[in-house]
Amino acid sequence: MKKYDFNQVIDRKNTFSFKWDNVNYADKDMLPMPVADMDFPIADEILAAIDQITNHKILGYSIVPESLQIAAQQKIKEDYAWDTDLAWQVWIPGIVPGITAACAAFSSPEDGILTAVPVYHPFHLVAGWLGHPLHTFPMIEESGRWTFDFVAFENALKKGPKVFLFCNPHNPGGTVFSAEEIHRIKVLCKQYDCTIISDEIHADLIIDPEVKHTCIQSEISFFATSKAYNTAGLGGAVAIIPDAATRLAFQKKTFGFFPMLSRHSIEVMLATYAMSSDWMDSLLPYLRSNHALLLNRMNQLPGISMLPLEATYLAWIGFDSKLHGDFQKRLFDAGLHVLRGDQFLGGDFVRLNFACPEVQLRKAIEIIEGVVHASH
Repeated sequence: MKKYDFNQVIDRKNTFSFKWDNVNYADKDMLPMPVADMDFPIADEILAAIDQITNHKILGYSIVPESLQIAAQQKIKEDYAWDTDLAWQVWIPGIVPGITAACAAFSSPEDGILTAVPVYHPFHLVAGWLGHPLHTFPMIEESGRWTFDFVAFENALKKGPKVFLFCNPHNPGGTVFSAEEIHRIKVLCKQYDCTIISDEIHADLIIDPEVKHTCIQSEISFFATSKAYNTAGLGGAVAIIPDAATRLAFQKKTFGFFPMLSRHSIEVMLATYAMSSDWMDSLLPYLRSNHALLLNRMNQLPGISMLPLEATYLAWIGFDSKLHGDFQKRLFDAGLHVLRGDQFLGGDFVRLNFACPEVQLRKAIEIIEGVVHASH
């Protein structure tokens, strides 16, 4: 098996990095762990695909080739046990604009959008972007994992939202929803005539090897390889929409708004679909090791708590605000940037991206420990 050097530290400063070149850092020595991209070098197969384009020297408009369509279809069947038709595919530049277009197509100012909270912020921000009501219900801790409060879920559905935004695996909770939970979600949404729009971009990033991702096979399901292969900056995703009328309604909201996919995004997606399992076979153990280190150290600290993740590389860390005050700001002042729980409608939590070399994670842990111990 080919080994990838995930311990390699690559300087990303002065590369127009959204993560590392944040204008709010100024000249401050900051360790940034907010944005969901990985601080790992991409696979050689992806570099070769990019080099091929560079050597060709032309960057014109591109079309989505049938080879890419077939590759996505095969992955969805083999990895997620869903047998789809090529005609169901709609290729888009990214999942967030896809979610926005779907909500524009199937929600309205009269009925609104439903999502669980805490949640990846575009899931709740989209309601404001469109001027539609936002309905929410809480995630709850149950048997050491985050899941839905299904009583609250049904009560929220009774308010009449026409769209349910489903993040599976869940960001930031790290939940891989079980087949039983998926079934309950589908039954309730069907009962209350609510369209399910699912984002399954983290499906390959399974931290707990005892769990398996279950695709919800919803009215609109979004997939992308960009999180698992660290190509988020290039964009590119596919919406799987089985019903023709639903598909057309979605597409009508994209016309004039969504650009064509670039050749770079197409070639890189082709490369990721064609790669052997070496990358994931190396990446997942590294992420699991980082996760175990962080989980252990966080749960030894007073007023700090973290549940084990089932998926993603985004730790959801709780804190006692009576002990630690504005914990996110205190960490920022100490040189560690993590996201505030309020950004996800999640209260006294921070979200930390541990997809980085272990040496960087250990530095982050030391900063957290220093801030916590300074509270006493």
